[in-house]
Amino acid sequence: MIFCNLGSGSKGNSTFIQDTGPALLIDQGFSVRKLVDRMETAGLNPRQVGAVILTHEHSDHLQGVGIFARRYRVPVYITAKTFTAIPEKILKNVNVIQYTAGDELAIADLKVKTFHIPHDATDPVAMVISGAKHRVGVITDIGTEVQYLREYLYNLDLLFLESNHDVVMLDNGPYPLWLRMRIKSRVGHLSNEQAAVIFEQLALDGRLKYLILGHLSEQNNTPDIVREQFVNLLRQKTPTVQISIAKQHEPGPVFLL
Repeated sequence: MIFCNLGSGSKGNSTFIQDTGPALLIDQGFSVRKLVDRMETAGLNPRQVGAVILTHEHSDHLQGVGIFARRYRVPVYITAKTFTAIPEKILKNVNVIQYTAGDELAIADLKVKTFHIPHDATDPVAMVISGAKHRVGVITDIGTEVQYLREYLYNLDLLFLESNHDVVMLDNGPYPLWLRMRIKSRVGHLSNEQAAVIFEQLALDGRLKYLILGHLSEQNNTPDIVREQFVNLLRQKTPTVQISIAKQHEPGPVFLL
């Protein structure tokens, strides 16, 4: 299985996953030119993409999805509730396949288990993607832990987890009070500390090889702070896990599972 995050943050998000068949894009929040450039930089081919699945309707997750889907003639999977929250023109002349959060989808040779998460969107979802031999979890744009995460995040080879902000930086940064409160709310984004607690509480088994922290705020976080938060935790809990920090302005490494 191949996993590559093509960019993560408030300016755009997209992740490429492929087993032996057509690839899946999770979200498409970039211009098509920017996305294709990033894929080519990573050695990936946009024509390998067989479908796009959207996690929610915020623009940094879908602003380029319609153009990409029409150009490469691929379907877009989206929950029925989220579909109603998207302007009609974005998905005009696109093959939209609606589903319900909680469904397990068969997309090419991948199984995608979806589940609802708390965020200030209409019907946000996270997901676990399973191929023939490997499983990856993708959880971003989540405001707080929910107990049922543990029901899905088992036997993973790779976990992509949001680690959005450092609380001290957020409290002392340039954002107005209402925005700071929204980010820190249970339907906002995870702090580094919250992400660490979630990871620790998952009690992941020894199968996990890679932990990728993503959706870092450019104003209220830094890769060094995130790395420091997790390095000691990983050393104590799962010393064999490799940590990586997803970037906003360039693709991350291609992980071969």
